[in-house]
Amino acid sequence: MSTPNRPARLNRTVLALLGVILLMAGAFGLAFGLDLLHGVLPALDPSARVVPAGATAAVWVPYVATGAAIVIGLLCLRWLIAQALRRPTTSTWRLPVDSGHGTTRLDTDHAADAAAADIAGYPGVAKATATLTGPRQQPTLHLVVHTETGAAIAPLRERITTEALPRLRQALELDTLPTDLLLRLDTSDARIRAR
Repeated sequence: MSTPNRPARLNRTVLALLGVILLMAGAFGLAFGLDLLHGVLPALDPSARVVPAGATAAVWVPYVATGAAIVIGLLCLRWLIAQALRRPTTSTWRLPVDSGHGTTRLDTDHAADAAAADIAGYPGVAKATATLTGPRQQPTLHLVVHTETGAAIAPLRERITTEALPRLRQALELDTLPTDLLLRLDTSDARIRAR
């Protein structure tokens, strides 16, 4: 099943790798500080100076460090941008025609947009977006509905569940359509009153 949070798997993987690397570095530092590595690596001496007295860095070292910092910063920026782009991937379904003379192609974006337009017309809805993901055998609908100030949430949710979703299932000829519904409440009046 698709998830609206695409970067979650990448985040977990990168954070797990980073955690393992930091854990290994910490274990190495602890073992080095306790002089447990002297038998394994006799060249390592915890009492030795890291940088010899009077030593200076090569002229190119600051440039390499700056370049590495810029590359790492750009990778971090790319990672942050990926967090904002949480739109699940959509696809094109091939629907068989009863006559056996061909197939019909349905872009799932069009079906989802029609459902979102339907819901956007409901009273109390400021905006609605929908994304239909997965193959036709295991589809998932991701629905985000922005409400207007003072909208009655329970009746709105009930109407979406009893009208919009069955209509979409019928149009797509699906028995079930797992749906993630996110209702975003408008709190602009509350912020204005708090001032």
